[in-house]
This record gives sequence, C-alpha cells and structure tokens, in this order.
Amino acid sequence: MGGSGGGAFVRSWLPVLRLRRRYIAFEVFSEKDVSKSDLLAAIRSAEITLYGDIGSSMNLLRLIYFDGSFGLLRCALTRIDESRAALATIYSINRTRVAIRVLGVSGTIKAATEKYIPELPLRRAENVERKIELEQLSGWIVRINGWEVDLTPDDQEITKRSDTQFLGLTSFDLYGGMYNADDASDGI
Repeated sequence: MGGSGGGAFVRSWLPVLRLRRRYIAFEVFSEKDVSKSDLLAAIRSAEITLYGDIGSSMNLLRLIYFDGSFGLLRCALTRIDESRAALATIYSINRTRVAIRVLGVSGTIKAATEKYIPELPLRRAENVERKIELEQLSGWIVRINGWEVDLTPDDQEITKRSDTQFLGLTSFDLYGGMYNADDASDGI
C-alpha cells in the first residue's frame, strides 16, 4: 500500500531524530515564598544574560515542576552544564535572596523525582517549623539540612544588621556539642 492515502501510519520523528533531554532536579532556598512564574522568569533572564538569545534558544528550557521548594527543569542533553550555570547565577528573585542547589540530573521525569525530590513532607519548611527556647536565643526553626539549622529569631534586632530573616546555626551551636581546647562549650 504505497501512496499518501489509506490507513498507513507514518512516524514523524524516528528515535534517532528526537531531541534528547535531561531533567535537572533542584531545591530553592529563599527568605520568602517564590512563585513558579517568578522563578521561570529569573531562569530565563539568567540564561539570556549568560548565553544570549541564540544560545538560550538552543537549550529549550522548560520548568516542569515547582512546589515552592523543589523543582524539575527540562533541558537539552548537550546543554546540561549551561543550564546548571544559569541556575547557579540566580541569587535574587523579586528582591528576595535565593539560593538554588542542583540535586541531580536524570534522563526521565520518573527517575528524577524518585531519586532527588523527596515525597516526605518533613523536609518542607512549613512542616519542620519548631519553636526553640534557650537562655540567649528563641525563635522558630524553618529549615534543617544535616547539621545546619536556619532559625527565625523572635528578637528581630538580631537579623536587622545582616539584612536577612534567618539566623544560620549548626546543631552544635544549639546544643553545645563541640568543645574548645580550654574545655569551654561553643554552644549557645
């Protein structure tokens, strides 16, 4: 059955002709909530600033998923390093300080979400919030990452000088787990 009519199915893109893509899983740390549209605008702006219109058009970036904390970005296979560099240059979104950490790169959405984006709500800031009451410091823990703790102090004078909302501490600062050579605790 040759010809253009009939029930013959013709694939328009053979597998070797398809664009190969990768999915970058990332985490956003910010002082305030960041919307998906603001994040996408910041990513596009960073990419255009770094690589110009032609360079950024070859990457075909697309923000697949963003929940306010974790996200998934699609890019071209040959442009992974450029995409990671664009994410690394973003330090502010709508005058809110942010830091973007790449968690990993995968070939499929399923693998990227299973490996790098946690399902447990324990890692999200609003569920980790706990009140800390110490002699010299009190406030709410908003993020825990290994030994690092971000705390919003009740006394806002502490953070006014640093132009930030959070106070970065370690668990040793909170619990006095480390001792100097003179046996004095470094904890608060």
